[in-house]
Amino acid sequence: MSNKINLINGNFITLDDKCPTAEMISVDSGKIAGINAVDHNCENIDLNGATVVPGFVDAHFHLVNLGKQTDALKLRDCISAREITERVLQKSEKIEENEWIFGFGWDNTKWNDQHFPSSDILNSLPVPQPVMLTRIDGHSCWVNEKALELSGLDISIEPPEGGDIINDCILIDNAMKPVQFVIPKPDENTVNKWIKLALDIIIPRGITNIHDAWQDPVTVKVLQKIAEKGELPIRIYGMLSSSYTKFLKQFLNQGHFRSELYTIRAVKAFIDGALGSRGAALLEPYCDDTNNCGLILISIKEFKELAQRCRDAGFQLCTHAIGDRGNRLVLDVYSEFTKELKNHRWRIEHAQMVCDEDIPRFKEAGIVPSMQPSHCTSDMPWLDDRLGEPRLHRISRWQSFIDSGCQIPGGSDCPIEEGNPIFEYYAAVTRQDHNHQRNGGWQKQETVNRMDALRMFTTWAAYGEFAEHRRGKIRPGFDADLTFLSQNITNCKESDILKTKILGTMVAGKFIYNNIN
Repeated sequence: MSNKINLINGNFITLDDKCPTAEMISVDSGKIAGINAVDHNCENIDLNGATVVPGFVDAHFHLVNLGKQTDALKLRDCISAREITERVLQKSEKIEENEWIFGFGWDNTKWNDQHFPSSDILNSLPVPQPVMLTRIDGHSCWVNEKALELSGLDISIEPPEGGDIINDCILIDNAMKPVQFVIPKPDENTVNKWIKLALDIIIPRGITNIHDAWQDPVTVKVLQKIAEKGELPIRIYGMLSSSYTKFLKQFLNQGHFRSELYTIRAVKAFIDGALGSRGAALLEPYCDDTNNCGLILISIKEFKELAQRCRDAGFQLCTHAIGDRGNRLVLDVYSEFTKELKNHRWRIEHAQMVCDEDIPRFKEAGIVPSMQPSHCTSDMPWLDDRLGEPRLHRISRWQSFIDSGCQIPGGSDCPIEEGNPIFEYYAAVTRQDHNHQRNGGWQKQETVNRMDALRMFTTWAAYGEFAEHRRGKIRPGFDADLTFLSQNITNCKESDILKTKILGTMVAGKFIYNNIN
């Protein structure tokens, strides 16, 4: 294929107010060259009426973790703890005694008995290997006695600060760290394999760009090598893990890393846990655990020191905050350190539960709420029991943020969620799950109109990485990053949105997935 092409006979939704729609565009050297003007020196590609939108961006992703899970037990579909033990036993028979058994995706809220499992369930198994099974939220894990022995974690004493231990086998947030520390660290070849497996999964979903929210030193090294070789098929905006203190200091001193497809100019931190494991920091106790207001995972002193380092180095700080108390704490610290900064775009990742009085503070302080719509539709079956009806309106306040003037980068938090932009778009528009529940939309006052929902995964996501001048719209001079759809998701029947097929994915003017013809 030549460097110059005409994409003709399409339905282009440009998200550019100057030219909202088009029937054809020309592409040259990876850029949008023209709109509705055929370049006769170009090859024509007939789109057969496909709908084309700016390339989908997932603004909160975990690339290596997605690939890693191809090597782990898949537990999403398990409906009981006993079903999980059967898979652990089967895995144990296939590996050596000194290897670990990993699993991901169990969700006790989907079991008949929704309580956390007891320690005897795993410990009674004739399994010599250490076992670590991570819950669907990624903020808790279920371990056996062998894993605890190797970690040196003494469950008879108080859990680590910012962590909790339930039933002598469920480790919440910072309590997971001793086990994580003794797990054999993957080498570059393994991480490289996981990255490529993950990319193979997401490219057919129309994703042209991810914001990778927690990159460790090995991941950074591998991605830099892939990018240098010209083998990176999509764009990646990296957020450095705040846990690797020496590496982070070194990187902040060096400054931003930029290549054509891989950029690092952000740091990821955590203030609290997740609602599913009751680790999200709340202003009032959980309704189903009345002595618990969640966890703060980092001291305010440490958090302020990190904020200072990011400000001094000119790096964007992106902090995980789920609960209303967690979000308020981050707002307080951010507001202190960004008073004199212009266009800092420090982000709160998830911003899942926010009080009325804190909504306007985001816009006032220039803070960006980065949100994942399917978290709302995944959590809604049990949120009433966990939070109580008077607090439910604080959850996933997309329209409230938009009304306040905020731009919301949309993502999935994959592999916590599926990592499918069409699923996220549907959740934002309907606040319903794939079975169209709750009918009419859960807390429907926060549903988003279809164009704004599309902006979440294109224009506003580009804003979240300082790239709105070159991506997120179909406009001459912008990067030719495009997603090709089987139908127009902005005006099709609401119930048909989930039937949308991805026909193509284009990055920098090149098809990396093409099922158009």
